[in-house]
This record gives sequence, structure tokens and C-alpha cells, in this order.
Amino acid sequence: MKTNIVIPMKAPNFSKTRLGPCFSSIQRQKLALTMFEETLSFFSQHFPEYHVLVVTSSALISLVAKKHGASVLTERLPGLNQAATSGAIWSLNNGFDSQLLIPADIAQLDVKEVKRLLSIKRLVPSVLLAPAEDNGTNALLTTPPNVIDFQYGVNSSRAHQIAAVSQDISFQSIALPHLALDIDTPDDVAQLAASAHPLVQELVPQWS
Repeated sequence: MKTNIVIPMKAPNFSKTRLGPCFSSIQRQKLALTMFEETLSFFSQHFPEYHVLVVTSSALISLVAKKHGASVLTERLPGLNQAATSGAIWSLNNGFDSQLLIPADIAQLDVKEVKRLLSIKRLVPSVLLAPAEDNGTNALLTTPPNVIDFQYGVNSSRAHQIAAVSQDISFQSIALPHLALDIDTPDDVAQLAASAHPLVQELVPQWS
């Protein structure tokens, strides 16, 4: 089964706004860009056989993505659901059977977890997701790519389940501890700092 890995990415100056209590604007932009590059490097190093598509409206992000060998789809309308839908249409038009949508802000991507996710035998049609700690969706594998309308937002893991089950589409949720932790809020940063993650130590040395 041919799977396209899709990474939506905002312009750095619009990223991580909920981290205002922790970081300055410059620090937030640096964090967003660093995590994005780490995500691209992770997939190019450990999953070179998979195609990566970045969906963005940012010229800077487009340049960084291409530097890492990813394709770029220019985002025409704002919002994660629109980016996911645009990515799914691109995936279909380019011969992919499924789409793995994954954010660029997972604190520590784990090779074993991603391999496990991609190796699960999937029905056609099907939806497979790895939830975030806040019941969001941190990895979403859809077969075919546009099998459901995307439901990103509050409690999106439950919303994606409802979208699939209501259409009699096979649904599976799998708990993956590393994939569950993204960096959106001050609490996420505190949790990351407790693990002595170098990103936080670099940005806020006094937390190290």
C-alpha cells in the first residue's frame, strides 16, 4: 500500500501562539522551525522510502521543506482541516492509497512507534489514529486519503472516530506514548523540560 506522509506547517510567526507565557515571539518561531526541521530529518533518515508532502502558505517553510527533499503544496485557505483535505486530494491525484497526516511539533518522534503505525494491516476503507494527550489527533492514517471529512479541533480523536463509524468505516485508535506528546501549551513545555529535552534547555536555559 502506497502511503504519503503529509505535514501541515504554518509560517513560524503564526506558530505556537499559546506558548506566549513561556517564550518570546522569537523563541516561539525558533521552536516551531527547529521542530519542523527535526520532523523532516526524522522521516528522511528513518523512512526514506516514503514520500513526504508539506502543506504550507509560508515561503520560508517551502524552502526548508525542499531542502530536506519534501514536496510542497501551497496552502490556499487557512486551517488544519483545509490543509488535510488539500493534502488528501494531492495524495489521490498522485497515486497514493493512503495518507499519514502528522504534525511538525511532536516532542520526540520514535522510530518504533511510527513503524508500528505504518505496519498495521489496514482495511480499505479505514481510519487509524494515534491520539494526543489532550484527546486531539497526533497521527491520522486514512485509507483512501480522503475517506472521511477531517475533524481537527477540540477532542478531534473522538470526532474522527464518529466520522468513521457513522459511515461504517473501519476505525482503530492506538496509544503511542511519544506520539501523544506535542508542544502546544505551557504544560507541554513543562513536561518537556522535565525530560531534559535539549530544545527547551536551549530556549530557556534556566529550566535545564
